[in-house]
Amino acid sequence: MNTIKEINYKNYSRLSELKKLNKIDDQFVLYVESLSLEDLLSIKLESMMENLNFKFFNFPLYKSFHTIVTQALFNAVFGVASNNSEAARILGLDLKQYKNYLAKFGYQIKTWERK
Repeated sequence: MNTIKEINYKNYSRLSELKKLNKIDDQFVLYVESLSLEDLLSIKLESMMENLNFKFFNFPLYKSFHTIVTQALFNAVFGVASNNSEAARILGLDLKQYKNYLAKFGYQIKTWERK
């Protein structure tokens, strides 16, 4: 059974949040900026596999990777965008495409909010 996920646009910086929690510092950010996205993903995957003693059996990583990356992308956009239109622009999609992707990944789409 799929649960409907609600979108909460936060309009905040994940970098700032992690710095406040003392999980990263400016030097770390400089290191990350010098790496490609492919390098970062490779490092994360290698580290994860190493921690599992390379026993990554029966997990369909290749088949799941598109979903994993898409979810990470949505999470990043939800953090920095303040609404659907801004999120779509960040991703380079028109609003209809963006809403179709959200629906495909089980997100509840709010067209307006009353405050």
